[in-house]
Parts: sequence; C-alpha cells; structure tokens
Amino acid sequence: MLKELTKYVVIGILAGFIAYSFTIKKPVSIKVTESGTSVASISKDSFNQIYSSVKDSVVTIKTNIGRGSGVIVTDQGHVVTNEHVIRGARQIQVITSDNVPFPATIVGTDAITDIALLKSNYIGEPIIFSDSSKAKIGDIVLAIGNPFGVGQTLTQGIISRTNSGHITENPLDEFLQSDAAINPGNSGGAMVNTSGKLIGINTMNLSLGGGSDGIGLAVPSNLVKNIIEQIIEYGQVVRGYVGLSAYDTSNGVMITKVLKNGPADLAGLKPRDIILGINDMKIKNIKQVVKIVASLEVNQKITVKHLRNDSILETTINVAQMPESHKTINR
Repeated sequence: MLKELTKYVVIGILAGFIAYSFTIKKPVSIKVTESGTSVASISKDSFNQIYSSVKDSVVTIKTNIGRGSGVIVTDQGHVVTNEHVIRGARQIQVITSDNVPFPATIVGTDAITDIALLKSNYIGEPIIFSDSSKAKIGDIVLAIGNPFGVGQTLTQGIISRTNSGHITENPLDEFLQSDAAINPGNSGGAMVNTSGKLIGINTMNLSLGGGSDGIGLAVPSNLVKNIIEQIIEYGQVVRGYVGLSAYDTSNGVMITKVLKNGPADLAGLKPRDIILGINDMKIKNIKQVVKIVASLEVNQKITVKHLRNDSILETTINVAQMPESHKTINR
C-alpha cells in the first residue's frame, strides 16, 4: 500500500495548501472547542461514558464495494469519512448506531488528504472538534468505528507521535499516530480524546501482515475541519500550484524540473537553479520548502531567491490553481 519515499518532492502539488486556515467566508455549523473539559464523572476503570457521549456521532458507511466508518460533523446531515472508503462507489448508505440506513450522496472529495464529505437526510448529533495542534505524545485517545463490519467498537491507546508526515508518496501527509487498534472498516471513524472531542479521522494502519500492529494513523481534526469547510463552501478543495520539482543536494535544494507553461516556468525559473530563499526565509532543505510552500494561497505572489551559475537572482511567481491532473493520490 505504501511506496518507498525518496528525497524527490513534487512542489507543484504543494503551493497554496492552507492546512490550518479557518477563514472560510460562509459559516458552517461545525462545533469546535479548545477547552480541556472532560466528560463529567469519568470512571477510572472505564471509558464507557466517553463512548456513550460520542457513539451516536459515529456511523457506518456502506457502499456497493465495501464498508467503512464516518463521523457526523454538522447538524445539516454532513458526514465525513475517508475518500478511499467511497472511491468508485455507485451507492452509498449511512447506517446509524442503531442500525438504521439512510442513502447518502457525495458532496466533495479530496484524495490528497483522503477526506470525503457526504450528506444524507439523517440529522444526527454532530461531533465536537478539538484543536489537534494541542495533541501531545502520551495523550490517551479512543478509536470508534466499525471494523470488519462487526458493529461499532471502541479501542484505546495513546498518541505515539504527532505531525507524523511523509509516510505515503503524498508529501502533504500529516497524521496523528497512535497505538489504538485500527482495522479494516475503522477507516473514516473517529479518534477522540478523553474529553470526547474529535482529535482526528482514523485513516489506516501500518503493518506487515495487514493486521493492527500498533501503528494507527489519523488525519488531524484541524486539517479535517479545513477540508470539509472548503468542500461545503466551494464544492472542492482549492489549492495553488507552482509547477516545479526539487530535491536536496550537497549544494542546497536544486530544481530538477520546471513544468512547461506553469507558474515557475512563466516566471523564469529553470532546472538546476538552487533555491536559497522564499519570501525572505532562508532555505536549508526540501522539508523547509514544503512547509513554506504549504502556506501559500492561489493568486498569491511569492519571491524566490535562487542561485544560477554564479549569479543570485530573485524571481516572483504568481501562484495558480492546481490542475485537476495533480489532485489524485493513490493510497
């Protein structure tokens, strides 16, 4: 399922990805809390009260090709799940915790982050989002979903790693990693904290034999919130595009390819240019480039300082919208 990573990074799919911006113009009914208030009277011997507080916000997703899980995110019938859960599906049902099915339609998908938004006539209890940027290694988390179609289950673990990116071939990957058991069918379900608030959407596990080996990955709630807000507002996720590839060398970050008629090409950047800085930020490695470029917006102008032969140049790039051909990531 996962490809071996190399230092090669396609910058063209990075520009303008606003992973944590909540500046969507049209308000949507997504509940958010930044407090650490726990579910009242949690027993030290049981997580049942946490489960009871969120179980009705988690649903089963049934398609003509398989099953997964989903989470109710608005009081308007919106359900978030993984894109791979509904990929290629002709029929989709949302099945409630008390086993009542409702037909669902796709509002929008984002293969890059593996997030999809559905809508049905079932108006359930929307989950409350937590601020995933405050998650810490060692925090207790619970995973809720429908593994193997056996029915809704609860597993428990801790956050093993935060900002766990560069795991798949997608350089925009960012996950919360936990040792809570995540099995087939858990995909799209909720990872919650001990306050019963959504900390992430369970996406996949890494294992040698296909079972749960203690490396479960969830898309952080902040990223999920941004994606679904964009889908509700625009029907899609709007990302920028600069159209070049680069990798780390002993001399710095070298551009290896500039796509014809792309923003970088039109601005005058060329292969073998060494990127020295972006918008007055000194560049030392490709990871730094990824983080900077990931903050850019469509139509934003950026200045790239680069070395060509023995000359230091500054080039202004007008960030464009990512072409449809760059939006598919296989998982």
